[in-house]
Amino acid sequence: MTPTTTTDRQELRGHGATLGRLVGDTDAFLEHWERAPAVAEASADVARAFPLDRAFSLLGTPGLPVSCFRLLRDGAPVPQQEYSAARERPGPGREPFADGAALLRAYEDGATIIFEEVRLLVPEVGALASGLEEDLGFGIYCAAFLTPAGNSGARPHYDLASGLLCQVHGSKVWSVGDPSERWPATPCGDARPEFDPVLETVLRPGQTLYIPRGHPHAGAATDEPSLHVSFAIRPRTWRDVLQSYIRLGGTPEPLRELLPLDHTGRSAEDLAAEAVDRLREALRSPAD
Repeated sequence: MTPTTTTDRQELRGHGATLGRLVGDTDAFLEHWERAPAVAEASADVARAFPLDRAFSLLGTPGLPVSCFRLLRDGAPVPQQEYSAARERPGPGREPFADGAALLRAYEDGATIIFEEVRLLVPEVGALASGLEEDLGFGIYCAAFLTPAGNSGARPHYDLASGLLCQVHGSKVWSVGDPSERWPATPCGDARPEFDPVLETVLRPGQTLYIPRGHPHAGAATDEPSLHVSFAIRPRTWRDVLQSYIRLGGTPEPLRELLPLDHTGRSAEDLAAEAVDRLREALRSPAD
């Protein structure tokens, strides 16, 4: 596995103020970066950014689009029609409102409520996300998960983005396993990956759980309601760099050449290796 470099640590020491608020010791956190799950201690102000009473007040805020919320019941998505309210003047592109009373009924019936637009709805969470983007250099997507006591949220799954899960209220039991494929590029979809836990923990208020991308996981609230805010770190990989380079017109002459006539008899790996060699040579040439 690729270790975290000294340069990475030095950069975060100088610019990792928000990350430090979420994970405490950034050096200890970086030992797990992209490699293994870990539990860290967050600063007290993180939980205050989106307390439980504010979450419930958002449910009753009139006029919020229904897309601000997503519901899971027994791990399965709840159709939007069950918690949406039509506008008085519907029309093309006019999204229905969220029905606060229906959201509360679903919650009381055991459904997990996911606040999809929490970064836009709660400035304090937005500030944490923006600071984290500055620290890490990656885009951050925020969501909050409100799970009734004794219920689970999503089914066992893995994500394509690494996540920092900050527990705000209550507690949640988490199991995290090793990935079957390191850094997967395709989502697991409806599949429920089976895994042997490498980390089992009860996440409590003030703690942060780091789940690297691709690691299967599952969580369930204990005997009280659970609220946590998830900061998903959008991956930008070396493949993305190459794709962006070519998409933005950076296609040097050697890569524009037609494939050789015998290309149908050559393996994809062999052709890819030659393409990489050609790109490397072109980048060394001042003319290109």
